[in-house]
Amino acid sequence: MTRTGVAARPAPDFDERADTFMAWAQIHARELSIAAIVIVAVAIGAWLYAHARQVRGQAASAALATAEQAFSAGNAALAQSDLERLIKRYPSTHAGQEATLLLAQVLYQNGKYQQGITHLSTLAGSDEKAIASGAENLTAAGYEELKKFEQAAQHYQKAAAITPYPTYKDGYLASAARAYTEAGKTAEAKKVWETLANDPSSPSAAEAKVRLGQLEATAKPNG
Repeated sequence: MTRTGVAARPAPDFDERADTFMAWAQIHARELSIAAIVIVAVAIGAWLYAHARQVRGQAASAALATAEQAFSAGNAALAQSDLERLIKRYPSTHAGQEATLLLAQVLYQNGKYQQGITHLSTLAGSDEKAIASGAENLTAAGYEELKKFEQAAQHYQKAAAITPYPTYKDGYLASAARAYTEAGKTAEAKKVWETLANDPSSPSAAEAKVRLGQLEATAKPNG
């Protein structure tokens, strides 16, 4: 059957398609130039941002190393000033968050527990689980020093819920149970100990069983 109309036309070859594209490109040259400039600008902006972030991270890490040296040498005052400066300048960096943890320890050594707790609260929303759980653990320790045992227990439980390390989780839960006991919250303490005692793989299982026995013995009326 003889093809007629559109079907009878030969398919355009490569040269024809190239000519068509070039003609279109000439007509839209201004739009293409603007698009190319935008693409290049975005690429350069992304590179500059990544480079600046890398430089800031390196500077923050170097500052943290200096503060850690002062802390290790027993110069708490210098360590504190270095850490406070680092945190103010590089708050969003990993080193800045680690500096906050170390600053809380320095403050605790000086008996400034509430001040340390206040600094640690800035890490509550950290995307780094190890940082966030470490902050909750230190917060709990601060509340224990202030004899606020129920608050301490609650923060230990938060640390356990956040930490990416199973071994740390059990340790935090055991600390929470002890703090609940100190707070006189026997029911809450038993609940945590039972969770640990019922997990044979838990490093705290043996202690949990002993603690449960002690709590049950204490709860029995004297005969």
